[in-house]
Order: sequence, then C-alpha cells, then structure tokens
Amino acid sequence: MKKAIVTGANGFVGYWLLRELHKNNVHVTAVIKDENENISMFSEFNNIDVVYCDLCQLNNLPNKISCRDYDVMYHLAWIAAGGTGRANYAIQLNNVKYACDAVNVAKELGCRKILFAGTITEKIAENILNLSGKAVNNIYGICKHMTHCLVDVECQKTGIDYVWMQFSNLYGPYSINGNIVGYTIKELLQGNDASFGPAQQPYDLLYIEDLVYAAYLLGEKATKNHCYYLGSGDVRILADYLREIGIVCGMEEKIKIGARPDDGTRYNADWFDITPLKSDTGYSPRVSYRDGLIKTINWMKTTI
Repeated sequence: MKKAIVTGANGFVGYWLLRELHKNNVHVTAVIKDENENISMFSEFNNIDVVYCDLCQLNNLPNKISCRDYDVMYHLAWIAAGGTGRANYAIQLNNVKYACDAVNVAKELGCRKILFAGTITEKIAENILNLSGKAVNNIYGICKHMTHCLVDVECQKTGIDYVWMQFSNLYGPYSINGNIVGYTIKELLQGNDASFGPAQQPYDLLYIEDLVYAAYLLGEKATKNHCYYLGSGDVRILADYLREIGIVCGMEEKIKIGARPDDGTRYNADWFDITPLKSDTGYSPRVSYRDGLIKTINWMKTTI
C-alpha cells in the first residue's frame, strides 16, 4: 500500500490510523468536513494531504482530487458515532447513504479496496432485526448493520473489493466520544465512584493502537473474507475489566459493580473471535490491557 484516502481522518480512530499509515510510509489524503475542524494534530505528519469535503457532498470528492491511483480508502466518517445522536434515526440513516456513496467515490478514485468501520453492536442489532432479541434502543447498531448489507451490494455492483471491520469496544488516548474505560478512569481521577450494572456479560476491550494496526494489515494484505472482527482476543467478564481499572488507579474500592440496574445489553463470547483476522493477516495484539490502561490513564491525567 502506497497511497490511501481516509474519511473522518481527524476523529479518534482516524488520527490513530494516520499515525499507523505514516509509520508504514503510506501517503495519505485526509478528508475533513470543513476548515473549522481541528487538524492541529496533523502537524506531526509529513506525508499527508488535506481535502475538505462534507459527507453530504461526498460524491463531489473526486472533483477535488486529481489523483486516480489510490490503493485503499478507509471510510471512517460517521456522524454522531457517540452521544445522543446515536439514537437519532434521521442522522443515522444519512450515514448509511454516505457509506454507499463512498463505494462509488472509491471506485472513481482508482482504489482497489474500500474498508468500512463497523461495530460489535451490530451483533445485537442482528438479533433485533431477526426478532429474536430484546428491542433495546440500538439505532446506531441497526444502521451500521444496514450499511454493511448495502455496501456489500454496492461493492458487488461496482466490482471493488471491500472489508467490513467490526470494531471491538475501543479505548485509548484522544478518545473524544467517551467509552466505558474513559468514563471509569475519569470518575476515579476526579475522586468519584464509578457505578455499573451487574457487568457479568462477556466483553472485549481493544487498545486503539492495536485496532489501527489491524486496520492497516487489512488494507495492506489480500484478504479471503469481507468481514472481520477486530478485537484483543482477551475475552473477560466485564466486571473483571472494570476492577482492573480500579486496581491500576489504586482505587479498586470505588468500582461499584451492581450499583445500577441491568440495562439488558448482552454479548456472546463467540462474537469476539479474532481467529480469521489472525490467520488471514498475521495480526496479533501488541498492547496488553494493563499497558493500554496505563497509557490511557497517563493521558487522561493531562486533561483533567
């Protein structure tokens, strides 16, 4: 891989992916919403071009770029990936359209492959759509699953290879949307209790540097499948993950398991299988949970 185009390049995953691509001498075109976006973090890269293009105008992107020999497109941009917007059906349905638009844009730009950012919550959505699961508020996951189905059709129509990357539950420095690890560390560093439900479901947490390493390998290598789960391979009961945060912070007594009601979210342990990813790309996680926590805690201390 010599040239890649990345949408959502100034987001949490986008920034870390740029670092991974930069490390591997890949020239990147970073697609950013507009000139009001913060791209100060790009100053550390010397092989990057920035193009401004709102998702709603993504079909115009080829008119802003002269290059037609990209190897890969990473479509990471997704409006309201966190916060209350995750439950807004209008916003989430627009994201489905933008992802389908990205297929045609990638084809026009000469990409041999396009990679999409999925989520483990799609698995819950599949159960809802099959009427075999509890109808929890998972509009975000449902729309991600819908996107996966539709881009499969669009990629077949256009003849472009694709990979749907189902992300694990992510954590690490520079996370701006919040996650269970970030919430817990922030509460503890501020001297508060961190309260949870029973937290007895199987769970997987993936440090951001391992996520983008896996994403790089999926873009670089020929792959047998169109869908891969990107995880740590270290499946635990959620409560065990949470208690370790307390131990590392020296505040285990402030981790309050069972203090909140059960929210009904259920994961199955077999959803977290990274065997296909490892066998097809040679991927192996490089950052242990403990080391990832330490890095994240040290960064969060600078923000509080």
